[in-house]
Amino acid sequence: MKSLNRATLEDVARMAGVSKMAASVVLNGARSGTRVSDATRARINAAAVELDYRVNPIARSLRTKQTDIIGFYSGNHSLEDRSPYLSEILLGIRSATDESDKDLLMFGVFDGKSEAEVFRALSDGRVDGLVIHAAPDDPVVKLLAGSKFPVVAHTDALGTIPSVVIDDEEGGRMQARLLHEFGHRRVLVRTSKHPFISVKRRTMAFLTEAENLGIETKVGRKTTHGQDHALDADELALFSKSRSDRYSAIACWDDGCAYVQIPQLIESGLKVPDDVAIVGYNGVDPYYPLAWDVTSIDCQWDQVARTAVKVLLDRIQGKEVPLETRLPVRLRRGGTV
Repeated sequence: MKSLNRATLEDVARMAGVSKMAASVVLNGARSGTRVSDATRARINAAAVELDYRVNPIARSLRTKQTDIIGFYSGNHSLEDRSPYLSEILLGIRSATDESDKDLLMFGVFDGKSEAEVFRALSDGRVDGLVIHAAPDDPVVKLLAGSKFPVVAHTDALGTIPSVVIDDEEGGRMQARLLHEFGHRRVLVRTSKHPFISVKRRTMAFLTEAENLGIETKVGRKTTHGQDHALDADELALFSKSRSDRYSAIACWDDGCAYVQIPQLIESGLKVPDDVAIVGYNGVDPYYPLAWDVTSIDCQWDQVARTAVKVLLDRIQGKEVPLETRLPVRLRRGGTV
């Protein structure tokens, strides 16, 4: 029968016939030299259930100096739920925190706040550590890197903070080797307007590998998202069938480029991939139905996020972690090459 009053740790210890310290070790994760057998642990848990004992998270955090909460900060950018990439990242973070019995606190945009104010909000003790995505020159990154607060970055290596990334260089080389294998010798290359380290790495690796393979390249407009990915008139002219030096393929920094450019090419009387091949990057499908299965570099962003949480938990526990952890990429063959 459950007590009408809120059960205390002493009540649980008394019912289980153990010391208060033993009960605290089992129920509160208290650190001590007290060793608890499996049988005793089961008895304590049974008593806690019988008495409806509930851990006081505030009291526990004051005692252990930890909140069991992981923070997520996206570099003062809005959390766009419609972004397939961000959805994969958040799915991985949520799964990893759930499996580790941690809660997740997502920080929003700090409009009008100074770098020092943002830093204090992120590291004021509400969370035990932080998973972030930000630019290397972000002033908040500099403050975090100079502190002892546990932080791990994902997707883009920051250089000053442990980062979990994918092997962007190998992904760029994969793109070049695939197009060369299919006989393409002139390729338009699309990269990003944003100074992402990941995109710089994949683009430079593609250009270097293409040069080694004898592929002529032209770097086109730098783009962001949506219709900004569209080919302009000069770029479309590169694929004209009347040209003796016509280009026959496009290497994109993001799959969004391919999704926008394919209908453009078709409307211009060009067939994909017969006349123009396209290889994307990221391997994340959009929410809307697609008429094309884009060949891409699959980055498995959910695994990147899960690994970032694992590395962060190691940092919180005081373990040494590498400055950069790289996860492999793989070629996802579709119908555009």
